[in-house]
Amino acid sequence: MTTNTQLPKKRIEYIDALRGLTMILVVFSHVESTSFGFENPTFINSLFMSFRMPLFFWVSGYIAYKASIQWNWSTWWQMSKKKIAIQLIPTLVFGLICTYAYYNSDFHSFITHNGKLGYWFTIALLEIFLIVYTTNVCLYNSNPQVHRRRMLIALILLSAVLFLTKIILKVSPALNEIGNLFTLHHTFNYFQYFAFGYICSMYKETFNKALESKYFSAIIIILFASLFYVKECYISAIAGGGMSIWAMIDIVLEMLIGYFGLLLVFNTVKTYQGAFTSDKKVGKALQFVGKRTLDIYLLHYFLLPHLPQVGDFLLKGNNTTLELITGVLLSIVVLTLCLAISSILRTSPLLAKWLFGVKIK
Repeated sequence: MTTNTQLPKKRIEYIDALRGLTMILVVFSHVESTSFGFENPTFINSLFMSFRMPLFFWVSGYIAYKASIQWNWSTWWQMSKKKIAIQLIPTLVFGLICTYAYYNSDFHSFITHNGKLGYWFTIALLEIFLIVYTTNVCLYNSNPQVHRRRMLIALILLSAVLFLTKIILKVSPALNEIGNLFTLHHTFNYFQYFAFGYICSMYKETFNKALESKYFSAIIIILFASLFYVKECYISAIAGGGMSIWAMIDIVLEMLIGYFGLLLVFNTVKTYQGAFTSDKKVGKALQFVGKRTLDIYLLHYFLLPHLPQVGDFLLKGNNTTLELITGVLLSIVVLTLCLAISSILRTSPLLAKWLFGVKIK
């Protein structure tokens, strides 16, 4: 890979903490659906789900942009190899183990399942990286301003085209099967958030100025709360399936809520970043989780307990505060077990390489 000579970038502490926080929300959602057996998301889980995956992809795009890279096909291959080693191979290893041992199923069920039995995220993220890498190579210009401008236009157009393609895949049975095979529904849906994060990083000064505006927080909070309320209380109830006007409105609202939600959470963490530094206990813990998100994602499905009685109790009590506390505490227990197992497995360089994509020195 050809790059300009520069010192290794120091990790941004509040970004790692943000990734850790988002990972807790992912485990929380799976605790509610798998451990508690909730068939439909509760209000608090719907709130978290409205922004957690858009935020995950946005952060991935935000940290993916590197201004110093001189893009060519050699660069593309070197970077793609690393992503395949980190994201695809570990996903296939854990996904197939989970398929055979946990779900008592087979390879065909895993590969044709839209969500890859829960392991869709890293596959979709890999496909998004490959699309962005390819776009960079095709549009590369040695003038940074020209290259950024080209990428800005291309990423906006790609986001729109891929999102519309996702809708087409959904209504066509033949194309839907292809989409399931390659996890394209998720890839095309979340590409826009990755692209948005990439653009925000490309134009970081402009983005930071927008965040510092005295009106920004108020506007984002009001829009997020208003649209989430309208969607949850009115639109989703009448949207149904198919391609009705209400279903389309529901899709658009979900997309906008994702944008406003991720901006709200990111701005909040950035504003109070002093609370998430490594010299603070909470900050240090969240950063550690943020650096091990892949390990946790791959392992946590095996460690989710089956507690339908707790779920029934929480549903009957209809107490959001108790549900939040119980869910978060159980999520932290699962996270802790994941990190403990991960640390043990990482003592073997060979296992660290094939299970978590760690480069052997």
